[in-house]
Amino acid sequence: MTADRQTILRNATLFDGTGAPPRAGMDVLIEGGRIVAVGSGLAARPDAEGVDLGGRWLMPGLIDCHVHITFAGDPQEAERAPTVPTAELAWTAAENARRTLAAGVTAVRDLGARDGVAILLRDAIAAGRLPGPRMRAAGAIICMTGGHGWWIGRQADGPDDVRRAVREQLRAGADCIKFTATGGVMTPRVDPRAASFTEAELAAGVEEAHKAFVRAAAHAQGTQGIKNAVRAGIDSIEHGIFLDDEVIEEMKRRGTFLVPTLVAPENISRHGLAAGIPAYMVEKSDRVREAHRESFRRAVRAGVRIAMGTDAGTPFNRHGANAAEIALMVACGMEPTAALLAATREAAELLDLAHETGTVTSGRWADLLILDGDPLRDIRVLCDAARIAGVLKGGQWVRRAPVLG
Repeated sequence: MTADRQTILRNATLFDGTGAPPRAGMDVLIEGGRIVAVGSGLAARPDAEGVDLGGRWLMPGLIDCHVHITFAGDPQEAERAPTVPTAELAWTAAENARRTLAAGVTAVRDLGARDGVAILLRDAIAAGRLPGPRMRAAGAIICMTGGHGWWIGRQADGPDDVRRAVREQLRAGADCIKFTATGGVMTPRVDPRAASFTEAELAAGVEEAHKAFVRAAAHAQGTQGIKNAVRAGIDSIEHGIFLDDEVIEEMKRRGTFLVPTLVAPENISRHGLAAGIPAYMVEKSDRVREAHRESFRRAVRAGVRIAMGTDAGTPFNRHGANAAEIALMVACGMEPTAALLAATREAAELLDLAHETGTVTSGRWADLLILDGDPLRDIRVLCDAARIAGVLKGGQWVRRAPVLG
């Protein structure tokens, strides 16, 4: 689009992501890729593209705070990940990015990829060379020797080595840093409950990230590892399977985000051995599944900040099906409005993108999702591709159903 091209979306039921209730009969004026006005009866230039939404739901594009863009969602993903040729990783990542954006997810954070692929993809998308969502990218996971994710990670031991590992990722272009603070489901011979890095190691790494004004995330499933990460100053706890009251209160006090990724173990357990998922993954997912849900419920009740994340790319957790996490959060007791905010405004805050996206307000990029249906009445609307009537990123149409003309 030209720099001064105008588009006006008329007659929308607007959920703007600010926390305000939906408003009917609203218009959104877009110019140069950004939202310049929101209101009813807005005026536009005679040459503006005008689209009557006919009362359809208009909201910010979704934001997924935890994906693995190079993973294909295969049942044997962990086994194949270390040996896939880099070129194959690149074209898998590009296709995953395209599918993600077409599903209405306009921003993501990649939390672990080999060979700098996610960082390079982020830059290619930003330059307009490939279609995809806005991206944050962590580069290699930082883990202890033999720790969860070592197969796509940079193994480090001791505070000084952790600092060096963070500096290496920053040098490679990472704009967030990922640590593994506990064991996990997808790495053999590690227990999700077991702490890995010490609090001192995590504190050194978090300090190094924050010195560079970069956010730090921790894969943290077991209670002690979660506490180590929170006390070390981590910005977000990924998964948070075994939360207790003490750490929930500390997270609330510090404003630490929880990115729950409920759908990841859910898919592993649901598809199971019959789908070819390794036995150790199925056993661990079955063991943590209900504890994961209960920890999420307790965090929500306590008022911990929640940002949506899926762990997309893990077995049967497909890129483009990201909204399944939002539906599962609602099924686990989160109010639909809060779940939508977790996938828009709150996620944008965690990714340091709130000044650019996450709300339908003047000055933000026109990253928008148009739906045939009201997700506050039926959250599954977000999961039905046939009910996605339109997707815009930066004011440009990514997807546009015939009903929109």
